[in-house]
Amino acid sequence: MSQNKSRDIEALRAKWDQRAARYDEYYERFKGAVEHCVDWELLKRHLPPNREARMLDAAGGTGRITLPLAKMGYSVTLCDISPRMLEVARQKLLREGFLDRVQISQCDIRELPYPDESFDCALCWNGMLEAASELIRVTKKGGTVSMILVNRCRGAIDLFAEDPVSALELVGSRSDYIYYGGERYRAVSPDEARRLFEAEGIRVLGTYAACGWMNVLAVPKEIQESRDWDKEFFAQATEMSLRLAEEACVQGMSQHLVVYGART
Repeated sequence: MSQNKSRDIEALRAKWDQRAARYDEYYERFKGAVEHCVDWELLKRHLPPNREARMLDAAGGTGRITLPLAKMGYSVTLCDISPRMLEVARQKLLREGFLDRVQISQCDIRELPYPDESFDCALCWNGMLEAASELIRVTKKGGTVSMILVNRCRGAIDLFAEDPVSALELVGSRSDYIYYGGERYRAVSPDEARRLFEAEGIRVLGTYAACGWMNVLAVPKEIQESRDWDKEFFAQATEMSLRLAEEACVQGMSQHLVVYGART
């Protein structure tokens, strides 16, 4: 491993270790809870019907997806670069009584320590497109792959007020990368995401908008940050976000894209 790559991995690990203790707080607030519900509703459409299926939650952090999958009866492997994030997940699984259904390992998801075709379904929801080839490698033929990716157009929109030159370059496809949350990500459009996955032998089952709808829907900040909300309005916001996620004409406005595909 090169010295530069080693430093990058250590910096990434340190960043997520620092966030581990408070990471789940985002999903305890209205905005994060809506996003989680939308993520989960989309995922349920693509889960293997066989509960004996082996699932990989790569870069799964504190286990927000791993835990409900384990509760459904799936055998789950959870991996992440941050030992502290994984420890939070371990404690949650232990409290809920599902630790025996989950294998936990610390690794760089760009170099997964699993044999080829190990999993029936593999998820990677951290926006790192560079992990795609590894995620596909460990997925069985006919199995499901899902990734959340940084959306090129929304990235440009968010960047515009701070750096209009870079934003114009990004939306004009002259630049492929964006800095998001202090990390460098490859940004893609819905069409680019589809082409990239098809080139890797993945038959795309669906591409959806993910995240970033609360501001578009003009939900007041105090509600977005609230831990106590009106149940009817929460259901309405979730339904609205889910419907928008399915609309191809508005996917370019979301912060992220979630892609589902089958390995051929």
